[in-house]
Amino acid sequence: MAAPTGPQPAFLTLPEPRDRLYQGLLRKARLLGLRHLLELGTSGPLAALAPTLSGLARRDSRTLLRMVGLHDVLTPLLCHRVGLCGLDQVVQGAVPTLLVALARSGVLTESLLWDHPLPRVIDPTRGDVVTHPDGPLDGLVAHPDGAEVRKGTAFYRLGQPPESFLVERHIHRLAPGLTLSTVDSNPLSMMEAHPDKAGNALSLGGRKLEDWTTALTHAARALAEFLPEWSTALPGAPLRLVPVGYEAERHLSASYREALGVVYLTLHPSRLTLAEAIVHEGQHTRLNTLMLLDAVLKNGTTTWTPSPVRPDLRPLNGVLLAAHAFVPVAVFHARLAAAQHPMALDPAFPMRRAAVLVGNDRGLRTCREKAHPTAAGARLLDALEQVHQWAVQQHPGGLAGAREMCADALPEGVPVNTPPC
Repeated sequence: MAAPTGPQPAFLTLPEPRDRLYQGLLRKARLLGLRHLLELGTSGPLAALAPTLSGLARRDSRTLLRMVGLHDVLTPLLCHRVGLCGLDQVVQGAVPTLLVALARSGVLTESLLWDHPLPRVIDPTRGDVVTHPDGPLDGLVAHPDGAEVRKGTAFYRLGQPPESFLVERHIHRLAPGLTLSTVDSNPLSMMEAHPDKAGNALSLGGRKLEDWTTALTHAARALAEFLPEWSTALPGAPLRLVPVGYEAERHLSASYREALGVVYLTLHPSRLTLAEAIVHEGQHTRLNTLMLLDAVLKNGTTTWTPSPVRPDLRPLNGVLLAAHAFVPVAVFHARLAAAQHPMALDPAFPMRRAAVLVGNDRGLRTCREKAHPTAAGARLLDALEQVHQWAVQQHPGGLAGAREMCADALPEGVPVNTPPC
């Protein structure tokens, strides 16, 4: 049975066709990163880069912005821009990755030497990471037709069979616009706001890489079938999933405002739980992009309130982030139920679905009562209400029926096979 039609596309909640709205916001976020990089190039170690970047900005700004938008480039730039990491994260991470990407794209008109010690070089085109068993690399050269790295007197041309260098594939494709990465370049990964977590150290949790890719691919397929408007928007704003261990009893995930498109998550036996986590954290990226550019809620950081999905007090921005994350999940649930998908036949599914719906309603009610939105924030709240009401109408007995099943919201991290109420 095909997924039902509706609800209609809604601002940053369910993507419009071709996702033009979010693409515009993402372009502005990338411009912030590029502007910061150009400002850094006025002096110091990045001065040698400025003429190349300035020329490219005039000649082929679209390609330059696309390369600046790579996860391994934009994240360190946005972190450094607000003082959350040191310049070394830019010099040793963002810039060499950007140079490799530009060299691979064929937009460079002359060779550029990046003569700095580098712990590793990421080739974003192939999804490889290059290191050397004897320690940091001694630099790289970006040519108009490719790039090469140096260790002492040895050189390695990226993309060719390595000799003394170590080359490992770190990007594993799951679906269009969705990958799993076994390398993480986010300087903030160990900063933690959740009371039940202690950072996001990269780990397969004792499971094989194949276990991760198989489970996440199945979750992605379910999203492609039952939340297609959301999945088809991914190639324009790719998500990178980073493994942070295995949890059989609960599921944990995280994302950061400055690391757009980078999602940390644990592996879990429930494919539904994994699919929810992909949507949940992907939605955080969309709203975090807007929050880089607009306050959204004028009192979002100053008004604190009990959260409908977490055990601790949260700023109002956190409540909005939670509602924004789970409203599309409720749409996913409604469509799974309508199709009688095997995920929806799990005995715990009806309770999970009801709990998410009740949690969304509580979160939106809190925002309605307490928020002072900007124009963009008001538009977002209207969109969330529109999609939420559609999900309510699809539930047996509406919101009252959901409340009869589950009077309280479901905490983040509790999987479908755990009693939610």
